[in-house]
Amino acid sequence: MRTIQFFAVLRGLAMGLFSPIWILYLVDQGYDLLQIGLLGTIFEIAKLIFEVPSGTFADRYGIKLSIAGSFFLSVVTWAFFPFIDTLIICILAMIIWALSDALISGSLETWMSRVVGEERFGKEVMKNTQILIAFIVVGSIISGYLYSYNMFLPFIIVVALYTILFIWMSIFVKLPIVKSEHEQEHIKESFLNILKQSLKIVFHKRRVLLIVLSGFFTALTYDMVSRYWQPLLNEMGFSETGLGYIFALAGIFALILLGITMKLEKKIETNPYMSLTIVESVSLLLVGVLTIGFKPLGAIATSILLAVEDVRHPIVISYLNKFFPDNYKNTLFSLNSGVGALGEILSGVIFGIIALEFGLTTTFLVAAIFLLPAIIIYWVVPKIHDKTSITVDEQLR
Repeated sequence: MRTIQFFAVLRGLAMGLFSPIWILYLVDQGYDLLQIGLLGTIFEIAKLIFEVPSGTFADRYGIKLSIAGSFFLSVVTWAFFPFIDTLIICILAMIIWALSDALISGSLETWMSRVVGEERFGKEVMKNTQILIAFIVVGSIISGYLYSYNMFLPFIIVVALYTILFIWMSIFVKLPIVKSEHEQEHIKESFLNILKQSLKIVFHKRRVLLIVLSGFFTALTYDMVSRYWQPLLNEMGFSETGLGYIFALAGIFALILLGITMKLEKKIETNPYMSLTIVESVSLLLVGVLTIGFKPLGAIATSILLAVEDVRHPIVISYLNKFFPDNYKNTLFSLNSGVGALGEILSGVIFGIIALEFGLTTTFLVAAIFLLPAIIIYWVVPKIHDKTSITVDEQLR
């Protein structure tokens, strides 16, 4: 588990270094806001396309190869990102970055599940997320100073960090071996059959299907918030420096909320639906508060909203982990992420049109409504009786 936490430190630093400045770098290179918006949409579409195949790849060839491949592609992405001079090359960078994200999505959770076991999984996911966020904040603070000194320096350091991760994962990390009487048969399974068995689990278990579906609706809202909170707060009168402090405050809130969530882990495990209902209800209220336009409330509401998804994700992943057999876990987690990615793509289209036609206040009000289906689902799911533990043997019968 210490290796996973060490990886969270390096990944957090890398993400903190590039997240605040990569769009700024594109602007400095002459890309306009329309082109940058197009690049973001291309990234999300590419990730949606890669999400499920990458999970099936990990189930077929192993999570070590999948995670190492993700780190290698991250090295490639950020190694030539500073030298982008045409839109075509930048699109290629977005596609490689999307594939890198897709390869580690699901694989990292599966690795953690095998190391810590089902009982400790939820708590360890939250602890790992805390470490990741803490070092994202550290990297974000350093990033601006490095970029001011030399605009290439943050990217060079990011490449170095991902290179260390790639070498460490490829050479020094040994992953737990899954024991199963059907292990050899599973190794020989085709991509198509792995996907078929995974879809069978999702659609035959109504609890899983509904929770995955709820992720589509929440992705619509949370992605809208992540896209438009900056221009909305600009309209309220916040400067670019003020926005930076709000982002840092969001990281602090995320750490505090994750700490509280970890202390309440047993209660959350007992009733995750109520926990998710509280999370989405608070988010709905906060999105509504943002539409009031009151500056102090806007800063606090935005910071908490940006932090909430970091709390929601471990709860959902921990819940779904109980239903997912190990040999199909990567594909199943990727299916869940893929549904969320679809919501993010549609969010860009739907709320982009609403923002253009009716303004940001109306956009946030409409986005809040999309949380209601998720809240309704959380009330329905407890009434459904499904077995939580699904073995690979059961799926192969």
